[in-house]
Amino acid sequence: MSDGEENDGVLRSSAEMSSEEVEALLEHSKAKAVPAKPGEVRTYDLAGRERIIRGAMPSLDRINERWVAEFQQTLSDRVRRGLEVIVENVQPMSYADWLAPFPAASSLNLLNVKPWGGTALIAIESRVLSGLVEAFYGGGAPQAETPARATLGRAEERFNRLIVDSLTERFQAAFRPVAQLEFEFVRTELNPHYASIATPSETVLVTKLELKLDELAGQICLVMPASLVEPVRERLDEQLRTASPESRAQWQGALREHLAVSGLELTGVFFEGQITMKELLRLKSGDVWPIEMPKTAVLRAGSVPLIQGKFGRSRGYNAIKVIEAVQGYGTDAARRKV
Repeated sequence: MSDGEENDGVLRSSAEMSSEEVEALLEHSKAKAVPAKPGEVRTYDLAGRERIIRGAMPSLDRINERWVAEFQQTLSDRVRRGLEVIVENVQPMSYADWLAPFPAASSLNLLNVKPWGGTALIAIESRVLSGLVEAFYGGGAPQAETPARATLGRAEERFNRLIVDSLTERFQAAFRPVAQLEFEFVRTELNPHYASIATPSETVLVTKLELKLDELAGQICLVMPASLVEPVRERLDEQLRTASPESRAQWQGALREHLAVSGLELTGVFFEGQITMKELLRLKSGDVWPIEMPKTAVLRAGSVPLIQGKFGRSRGYNAIKVIEAVQGYGTDAARRKV
C-alpha cells in the first residue's frame, strides 16, 4: 500500500473512540441479571464467568495503580538505590499459559486469601532477588540468569519476604474500599510442581510488575484464580462505575493504545454487481461477464468499509493509494460481491 504516512493517519483516526463510545463500554458492566422469584426457574448464564473476568480487570487495574508507587519506594529505600517498578494491566490467562514461559529459577510464594478461602501466588524471578541482594551490599546487578536450585540463601530469603510482605500489605490497603482481605503467607517453593494454585486450564488473573535497577530487569507477578473475585464482583463493578473523570480519561487512552496495535485484516473490493439466480446457474466454464473497473476501490474490515482508495502499482507490487476514510456505509441484501 502506497502513501504509508497518509494511510497510517487514516487508520489511526478510524481507531479513535469518542467519549460516548467509552461510556457505552463502561455502562455495559452495569447490566445485571434479574433475580428469579421464589419457585421460578432461574436461567443459568454460561457466559457469566467471562463477564466476571472481563469486568474485574479494569477495576483491578485501578486498584493496582494505588499501591505500586509505595511498593517501589519501599524497595528503593531498602537497597538505598533508585529503582523503577512498572505495573502492567491485569491479564486473564490459563494457569498453564502463565507458568510455561516464566523462568524456572524463581521464588514461588503461596498465600491463603482470607476470607475468600482461595490461594494466591507471588512469583519473583531469581535474578530480581539476586540483584536486590547485590545492590544492598554495594555490588552490581547480575548479568547472567541464576540457575535453578533447591534453596535460597539467607539474604535472598530476607528480600523474598520483604517483597511478599510489602506487596501484600499495600495491595490489601488499596483493595480495602472493595473488601477486607488478608494474605496469609504459607510457604515458598522453588519447584513449580509443588506450587500449583489452579488446574492448567483454569483462568487466573496476572498482575505483572517489571522491576528495573541499573541494567537489571526482572518480573514479579501476583497471580490469583479468577474465581477469587466472584464474591466481590458487584463491588468491583461499583468501583468502575464511580470512576473519576481522570480515571475515565486514562481508560480512554488505554483503549486507544490497545486498538492502535490490534491486528486488522483488510479486503480490497474492486467491483460489486447483481445477478439473478437463473443467470448464475447458467454460467459455465469459459463464459465472460463484461465489467467496468471503477475508478476507486474500497478497503473493508469484514463487511465494514473503512478506506476509499485508487488501485495502482508501487515498487513492482499491486497497491492501493489512500484517498480518504469512508464516512458512512449502507447494506443491501440484494447486492452480491463478485
